[in-house]
Amino acid sequence: MRTFITVLTLVIGFSAMTFAQTQSVENEKFVFLNNGVTVGMIIKSVLKADKQRLKLTDQQLPKAKEIITKATVKYNEGVKKLKAASGMNQQKLRTLAIAVETEKVHDYRAILTPEQYAVLVAQHKKVYPESKV
Repeated sequence: MRTFITVLTLVIGFSAMTFAQTQSVENEKFVFLNNGVTVGMIIKSVLKADKQRLKLTDQQLPKAKEIITKATVKYNEGVKKLKAASGMNQQKLRTLAIAVETEKVHDYRAILTPEQYAVLVAQHKKVYPESKV
């Protein structure tokens, strides 16, 4: 009986530690910025800017947040890999940003009206003229 209680206590303790270590992606530090900015803060600011620029409706906001979260996490992971590998330079960061932003534009197409998508593509072409949208 005593061993059963000990084993049960250990299982509960380890499972509690596992749950405590699992962090939300949005609380993770953004690798590229050293001022303590989290992924969640960047997602909120991009969502706010997209809401104003594209005039997103309330029905479009949840899906837009999901798309922005995916793109932000992908960029953050890419920067981590560049830092760990041969190092980063402006060319590699630009290439990564173009790939992530182009994929984000393609993902947005499903939720935007043609007018909203035209505004998004025009802005994307202005920032990244070498991308293929």
